[in-house]
Amino acid sequence: MNWFRRIYSYDYMGHKARWFTISGIVIGIGLISLFVRGGGNPLHGLNYGLEFTSGTRIDTTLTRPATTGGVRSVVGAQGYADAVIQQVSGGNAFQISVKQIDLAQQTALRGALNKAYGVSDWNVSFVGATFGREVISSSYKAIVIALLLILVYVSLRFAWKFAIGAIVAEFHDLLVVIGIYSLTGREVTTGTIAAVLTILGYSLYDTVIVFDRIRENQPRMSRLTYGDMVNHSIWQTLTRSINTTLMTLIPVLCLLFLGGTTLKDFAFALFLGVASGAYSSIFIASPVVTILKEREPQYRKLAAKAAGQAS
Repeated sequence: MNWFRRIYSYDYMGHKARWFTISGIVIGIGLISLFVRGGGNPLHGLNYGLEFTSGTRIDTTLTRPATTGGVRSVVGAQGYADAVIQQVSGGNAFQISVKQIDLAQQTALRGALNKAYGVSDWNVSFVGATFGREVISSSYKAIVIALLLILVYVSLRFAWKFAIGAIVAEFHDLLVVIGIYSLTGREVTTGTIAAVLTILGYSLYDTVIVFDRIRENQPRMSRLTYGDMVNHSIWQTLTRSINTTLMTLIPVLCLLFLGGTTLKDFAFALFLGVASGAYSSIFIASPVVTILKEREPQYRKLAAKAAGQAS
């Protein structure tokens, strides 16, 4: 097939500006959404779950069949239109997250649900603002430490220019995921943070596959320009990258559509990150390394020689 032959002979490095432009537009839209939703503060542009804010979480089991929409109507009628309603494991158990409410308000809410559906179980837990700040602080620290370790690992295994490419790709994936969460208004939970840390590892794995082949090809293809050599490396690893990505996305999609609420939160972020990581390893990390390496004297000479032959 013509399209099949094209992707295995396409000049990926010759269109670096195109890939950077596409990513810039996607990330730019996400950043604008963060600023708009956050009222000028991008840190407030996400819909943080109860783990990150103060509030009341109610776990209840109803005796008569109920739907998320039906429970939301009852809860909204009590004055909690912004409550987050989640059905647990597809059964008749629900998790209701609202702002801090006192005992009288809890009693009124339970009475309304009992009248509509019957309540057989009722457990209330509180999350304070201090705990939320600690969760946010710990999440930021975990991400920063992970990025630093990635920088050190890639620098030691390859070279600092490869490390720069890997880190740029990691930031690209993080910003894409954060931007889409802001655009969709999807709730950010602790499952999201766990998925983000998993994404960092997956994205690095996909990038290292390409970097390994680039390193192997450098002495073998010393007469080629650096961009052409990277193109050959991508062509040689493309089948493996596609297969790895597809095999990873299949179970993630199953979790996203068939899993429980908590698993769906994890799977949604993971789906975005895996797709973005597969893209960034070829279209972000490799071009960044190519730009840095093409500035070296030996590759400048090869590029000038190739340009002279072409003319």
